[in-house]
Amino acid sequence: MNRTTVSHDAFELYLYALNDATLYQQQRERIEANLQRRFDAGTYDNDKAVKLWRYFADNAAKRYNAEFCAAGKWHKLFNTATRHEVAQLCEVEHRELMQERQD
Repeated sequence: MNRTTVSHDAFELYLYALNDATLYQQQRERIEANLQRRFDAGTYDNDKAVKLWRYFADNAAKRYNAEFCAAGKWHKLFNTATRHEVAQLCEVEHRELMQERQD
């Protein structure tokens, strides 16, 4: 999966999540550090990593909804499949970055 194969909604949420400083400080830094430790130890699991990134995508959807669409429900603005797609994109990009660092 890469940026060219994701849906428009998923890419919108992905860009929002990457550019939200609060999300970065509160959650993304911790997820990346956790996954880096597991990668270095050789216990990295793609499925579990996607699950961690899913929490990040869910929180990004909540923040996006609160900022732009306060009247609607956050889980309807970005459906489950869209949030999962964002989580998969985050996992792939972060794993590739960790592999590049290792080489």
